[in-house]
Amino acid sequence: MEKNILIDQYLDLCGLICPVNFVKCCLALENLSLNQVLKVDLDIGESETSVIDGLEEKGYKVKILYRDSKKVSLIISSEQK
Repeated sequence: MEKNILIDQYLDLCGLICPVNFVKCCLALENLSLNQVLKVDLDIGESETSVIDGLEEKGYKVKILYRDSKKVSLIISSEQK
């Protein structure tokens, strides 16, 4: 885990289904300035896969901050690759 990550916005999307969680991430990222960071909590499985793959396809940097058997926390940079 990286130290001293400044979180600019946080979304708890646990319990939401695809593609709602992906759309909410995209909308949040559109409102962030360059180099700001979005933290997102998602359910493990389809939600995790669709959000990570979709955001990476759009050119965002996605890192897994934490994962357990039910939830994953992502750090997404609004700075596109």
